[in-house]
Amino acid sequence: MGAAWQGWSYTETVQAANPTARILRFGAFELDVQNGELRRAGVLIKVSPQQLQVLQLLAENTGQLLTREEIQTEVWGTDVFVDFDRNLNVCVAQIRAALNDDFDAPRFIQTVPKRGYKFIAAVERVGVTPEARPVVLPAAAPVRSRSLWVVAFVAACLVVAGYFYWRKPAALQRIIVATLPFENLSGDPREAIFTDGLTEEIIGQLGSLNPDRLGVIGRSSVMRYKGAPHGIDQVGRDLHAGYVIEGSVRRSEGRVRIAARLVKVADQAQVWTDTSERGESELFRLEEESAARIAGAVIDKLLGGAQASTARAHAGNQEAYEAYLNGRYLQHNRNRGEYTRSIAYFEQAIKLDPRFDLAYSAAAESYVMLGRSGSPAKEVFPQARAAAEKALAINEANAAAHNALANAFFWSEWNWKEAERHFTRAVALNPSFSQAHYDYAFFLVAMGRTEQGLTSLRRAIAADPLSTHINMDAGWLYLQAHRFDDAIRQARRALELEPALTEANACIVRALIDQKKFKQALEGVPGWRVSAGNPEEALKQSYRQKVQDAEKSGNSDPFSMAMLYAFLGENSKALDSLDQAYARGSLMMPLLKTEPAFAALHAEPRFQELARKLALP
Repeated sequence: MGAAWQGWSYTETVQAANPTARILRFGAFELDVQNGELRRAGVLIKVSPQQLQVLQLLAENTGQLLTREEIQTEVWGTDVFVDFDRNLNVCVAQIRAALNDDFDAPRFIQTVPKRGYKFIAAVERVGVTPEARPVVLPAAAPVRSRSLWVVAFVAACLVVAGYFYWRKPAALQRIIVATLPFENLSGDPREAIFTDGLTEEIIGQLGSLNPDRLGVIGRSSVMRYKGAPHGIDQVGRDLHAGYVIEGSVRRSEGRVRIAARLVKVADQAQVWTDTSERGESELFRLEEESAARIAGAVIDKLLGGAQASTARAHAGNQEAYEAYLNGRYLQHNRNRGEYTRSIAYFEQAIKLDPRFDLAYSAAAESYVMLGRSGSPAKEVFPQARAAAEKALAINEANAAAHNALANAFFWSEWNWKEAERHFTRAVALNPSFSQAHYDYAFFLVAMGRTEQGLTSLRRAIAADPLSTHINMDAGWLYLQAHRFDDAIRQARRALELEPALTEANACIVRALIDQKKFKQALEGVPGWRVSAGNPEEALKQSYRQKVQDAEKSGNSDPFSMAMLYAFLGENSKALDSLDQAYARGSLMMPLLKTEPAFAALHAEPRFQELARKLALP
């Protein structure tokens, strides 16, 4: 803030709330301040108390910009600084979802970049909560007795039908469980690797339990609550979870103690609690046993004792287990350097315990991510396949291995039949495996089964709703599905979760270009000044320069070059580059028919021949 803003207090910039306003009405919504309820046309909408606080604050000050600092002071307090920006971004995103509001064309909440938010709808303040009133019907004209008999007969039929309808047993609903990051009570930062590993192990075991009735929130979403203030009700509503598992780990005098409890979100009642303790030399057994005991308790308490559908193999010694944990810790940092380092740890774990299937499948996952982030596909995908097949030889029920193998068949070997076989096996083994749902969605869209692919994508987001990675990649998938507005909205959601995510801006720019909204696209490019000239020609000039630089370097990806040539209208060169991409086994070739840049090439015989050689539907 500038000097002119210094010294201003919250009360000087934000109007005091109307103490008599117990109902705030805007559009079709009513915010019941007294009872803490949000309703639309009389129907209750589930939102967390924190979301209600933020919504009330914005609505009470409609038309006025509230800075992020002011919202923090009023809702979170002045002493809370841990990950506040991310908490507020997620909170506003959830409020928008409840109001069915649009980021780009808001009806209620407008984002003011780098400053805060403004409520832009008209708000009616009602001082007294309206009481329910009986419905008074106008006086009716006399009717004949036969008509009365017909009315009575119909009413009786409705009553009987209603009786038998409501007597039917209710369909079993899928229970959603979120495992929060276990708290490290030892005070040693080195314990974070073990506590994170325990959380992941519980998520993994729960994911294989009675998938028709139990859904498990993914790791990326629950890890957002690590070290950040939260309440059980907030977690439940943010993640649409009915139950939450939370716990702690304490290491002292050579012993490790793990405490866990299962909590029902609705009333925050403790359903189950457990404590385990072992010597630190048997840490890997303690993790496995604790996770199994927690999973068993969930099944017993929530599903009536149904058994797990798959088995998980584990390390046979402490050193292999610790190497595996170190590798997973690096892997979750999601960058090429850390993927490479993680593989070294997984190989160490495999050397120490050749029957440790999770180490093989984790290595396969890292090889896949290396291939998808720019490493030579012909080098890394064969290694991914080899590691995944070794994992499956030990444990056929390893969902991560099936998914890694499916990715190798899809992106590298172009074996569509085997790719689908392993994708479907992965999601069948663990329907809460968000990455598998997303990867399968990409496959389905590439195969021309767009609606089925988007259904799989929605399952991925539901399983890991606060994952920046899943939400961002969903933007690129919508792009391949030619749902450009959806791609932009999805990228905006990713930006709300991670405001500094430059990849989201790149996705938005690309979607605008594909819609030929060139001026808007240039406005989203850092450093560009949009003049009164021709924005399409400005973009083409930029692309020509990229082509010249790439041609000089001689090491560019031919598929990417084909996209540039196609945008410039140089179709012959685009087709030449696609021929090279096919010959080199370019990673992106499975997207030949869905890539929007190639729309003008579909009628070309050379393009059709490439699609035939790939056996694309």
